[in-house]
Amino acid sequence: MKILVLNYEYPPLGGGAGNITKNISYNLALNGNNVVVVTSWYNNLLENEKPIPNIEIIRLKSKRKHLYHSNPIEMFSWMKCAIKYLSEYLISNKFDICLANFSIPGGYVALKLKKKFNLPYCILSHGHDIPWFYKRQMFIYHLILFVVIKSICKQSSLNFVQTEFMKQNIDKFLGEKLSSKNIIIPNGVEVFENLLSEREKEPFTVIFVGRFVQQKDPFTLLKALKQLKRMDIPFKLLMVGDGPLRNKMEKYVEKNGLFTTTFTGWIPQEQVKSIYKKSHTIITPSRAEGMSIANIEALAAGVFLIATPVSGNKEMLACCNNGVLIENGNYNEIANQLQKFYFEQFLSKNFKAQDAAKQFTKQYSWKKISELYQNELEKVLAN
Repeated sequence: MKILVLNYEYPPLGGGAGNITKNISYNLALNGNNVVVVTSWYNNLLENEKPIPNIEIIRLKSKRKHLYHSNPIEMFSWMKCAIKYLSEYLISNKFDICLANFSIPGGYVALKLKKKFNLPYCILSHGHDIPWFYKRQMFIYHLILFVVIKSICKQSSLNFVQTEFMKQNIDKFLGEKLSSKNIIIPNGVEVFENLLSEREKEPFTVIFVGRFVQQKDPFTLLKALKQLKRMDIPFKLLMVGDGPLRNKMEKYVEKNGLFTTTFTGWIPQEQVKSIYKKSHTIITPSRAEGMSIANIEALAAGVFLIATPVSGNKEMLACCNNGVLIENGNYNEIANQLQKFYFEQFLSKNFKAQDAAKQFTKQYSWKKISELYQNELEKVLAN
């Protein structure tokens, strides 16, 4: 197949969705497909790149201003640039199918290309791009674009989601008659090696990985660590990421004497992987998620997960004894679970999540996940 992949964010731009696009695209290329990814350009990046055989990355100059986050104006700018560029590019470059990330902006571009070139497309949703996945943050955005998003998803060949919760949401959004075109394929993960030798030498290390925003609820974690300090349990906390809440979080850390806390800011993915391999627990008190890339990568690296029962977390903990779910906003329960982990696993170096990492990775490897995508895309073309 010759596959056009659309995502306004692609590494090193963005977060989880960009890495998902990269891993799916690379594995589809390794399977013998020809893949062209159209994304956003950023300072000093190559506008055209062929990192491995069968894959080409095309970066379009739009209004992108930041490496790790974007806004609706920048997204719409990329859509405009992508439609203009691809309207000419597709005249001499033919594709079998388009895989568009997010209903908007990727899906909007794909719909325009379908109308002009009769190119079938599939949507790869990442959760919050579909009404009403996270009403608290996205209500106005979804209200304004409700009709457009619905049209995009209705005219797609398939809509890919990562969890049962996401499928229930999009089934309700599109209606029962279209539910069969909404397909669950979970996110994948890379294989980690040499886990024990790095982790067993480290002090008790707790991590948070993601954006510092209300949706991720990082203050619940900080309150839990304040409780853990009162329990006289030594720990090191790494806050990996950045966001609008950072200033308030740093003030809270200073005020409450959480001096073993480090804010890393946004760091390259390879550094994040190194942190996973040296950490013991990851805390994700999120109020909403699609299927957290941070969680799935941490579990594959043998990190014990303490998380809220939002979309994706229950599925990730179903196969192995590698974490626990806690009530939203319950910082006391997080502190209690950390205390339990410290005495039952850390002191004895008996890391349950580490023991389960190989089994977990076997189920969620990107190679296996990408084969599921290829099978579904081939079915679209066959029909």
